[in-house]
Amino acid sequence: MEEMNTKIVYVLSSDENDLFWEQCLISVMSARHHMPNSTIYIVCDDRTYATLNGLRQQIFSIVNKTIVENFEPSVSKVERSRLMKTRLREIVFGDFLYLDCDTMVIQSLAEIDQESADIAAVLDGHCLFKHHPMRDYFLKQNAGLQYEHDKITQYFNGGVMYAKDSEAAHVFYKQWHSNYLLSVSKGIFIDEPALSKSNLDPCCVKIEELNGSWNCQIRFGALYLANAKVLHFCSKKNMPVSRLSEKNFLKTVKAYGIDTPMLSNYLQDWRSTMECGYVVGVGLDAEFMLSRNYEQARMNFINAGIQQDLYFPHIKAFKDGWRFVRNSILGHIAPVRLAKILYKEKFGIDITEENCSNFNKMLFRLLTESDTSSWTMLADKIAVRDYIAKLNLEDILCQKYAEWKTVSAIDFDTLPEQFVLKCNHDNGSCIVVRDKWSLDMEFIKRFYKKKLNTQFGITTAEPHYKGISPCVFAEEYLAPDKDYSSSVICYKFFAFYGKADYCQVVYDSNSYKTQRSVIYDTNIWEKQIGFINRHEGSLDIPVPTTLEKMRHVVHQLGKTLPFCRIDLYEFHNKVYFSEMTFLPGAGRITSFSDEFLTILGGKLLEMQNSWILKSKKIQM
Repeated sequence: MEEMNTKIVYVLSSDENDLFWEQCLISVMSARHHMPNSTIYIVCDDRTYATLNGLRQQIFSIVNKTIVENFEPSVSKVERSRLMKTRLREIVFGDFLYLDCDTMVIQSLAEIDQESADIAAVLDGHCLFKHHPMRDYFLKQNAGLQYEHDKITQYFNGGVMYAKDSEAAHVFYKQWHSNYLLSVSKGIFIDEPALSKSNLDPCCVKIEELNGSWNCQIRFGALYLANAKVLHFCSKKNMPVSRLSEKNFLKTVKAYGIDTPMLSNYLQDWRSTMECGYVVGVGLDAEFMLSRNYEQARMNFINAGIQQDLYFPHIKAFKDGWRFVRNSILGHIAPVRLAKILYKEKFGIDITEENCSNFNKMLFRLLTESDTSSWTMLADKIAVRDYIAKLNLEDILCQKYAEWKTVSAIDFDTLPEQFVLKCNHDNGSCIVVRDKWSLDMEFIKRFYKKKLNTQFGITTAEPHYKGISPCVFAEEYLAPDKDYSSSVICYKFFAFYGKADYCQVVYDSNSYKTQRSVIYDTNIWEKQIGFINRHEGSLDIPVPTTLEKMRHVVHQLGKTLPFCRIDLYEFHNKVYFSEMTFLPGAGRITSFSDEFLTILGGKLLEMQNSWILKSKKIQM
């Protein structure tokens, strides 16, 4: 068996909810399989190390050494990973070959012992920068670092890197770490832009190019598959070209660890991890897929998807225009009168003649007869965060990155690659950004300029929104974490003084066309079939693992309120807050059955003596 003197080093930043440990385990096992006597290190942060127990401690039996780095609790998982990676030359003694966790070693790497370079890596995309189909994308990522981008000829992938224990390598890594700190300050959390900037620094040794077989990036590296040493199976855009990169398989690894069925077979024959049915482009198709036109088409696809899911009201006839003017005037001076008009136009009946236990009628009575003084603050998606914090529920808040009063102040450079944009004063303004660098930022600014200039709630007779000072804000993106939904699941609790017997579960909400929902009795978690009139889901939604935590949150937030719909997310077994709504459907709900409307309305009717203010008067 060929000996390898160069250390193999991984960086791991993970917890029980992600799949990074599972990827790392596969890669470490593959390295050990092909080089039984190699020296393998894992460098991890203190929080990750604390989770390496139970099944996760299996990785200790494969590696030779684990080095633990301490961080402040406020440092994100992504930052911890890159901060360790850019300091590896300081942390690890001796020559090393760094491997990303999303790799698979498919033959001996002992040949690296003969490498003479101080720093060596494989070209990103296996081509010169000027030919790279993602060149424009990378230039956007690098823009915040303000170096001479026109001098980039080679853009290196950081997934596999060789570093000699030399003075030149130490200097390079020190500069790379410094540039990464600058990168983070600009909202760029990946490490390759800082790597590229360091490679052009006159004080640093230049990165020397390794043959593409050392880091075979599947989309661009088909030519290197036959002789590949390291397969980068998640590659750019996380293209799932191997079973080992599929979420379902990684979840199996989470459950079984080193005893995962078929894993030992895959380590012996990596080709068996590749599906036979993958489509291979040839001729013009291959040229397109590896061209800049593909990236432009991809960008257009992303932005078209964003725009088609946004709601843009259109005035199609004179009658629509007249109603808009009427609603705008009445909404300012007589919102209750407008509410009555809108109700009769929608349902053909005067709201005063509606069934006394109808939920829509009871919402109207809440608006006109109860204390609504807190509604404005609680409906404000920014102001409500302070209210939640005062209740010691800060742990349910998504991380807020920034907020802006004007669109000219929006600074995309300070934001991570994925985030969510929304306004604090309305609904229908949420944009999920999964790839910042492909975003049509001018469209985004035009869209939010219109939203900020629109006083929400006036034309719909929801006067409590009038007092909200509008802004745009960016917050943490919660990716889909359930196999049965294309979006994160939203749980909408109908809470009466903090008690919620019913919850509307919304899934596949990436698009209004695909969105489905179903009502559940929260006491026994039983589906209430027929309670939804439109787009009722057919799935049986499992009991949320955090249901009791959700019920506690709903009680704390709503215990002083006669009614409030409290929307929560469950993401990786943790509860997150979405919003509080007082007039669902603006008090004119058409998507619920009469039976369900009567059940909800009956609850408010039963407790009306506790919320009616006899002295309350609203402009009619």
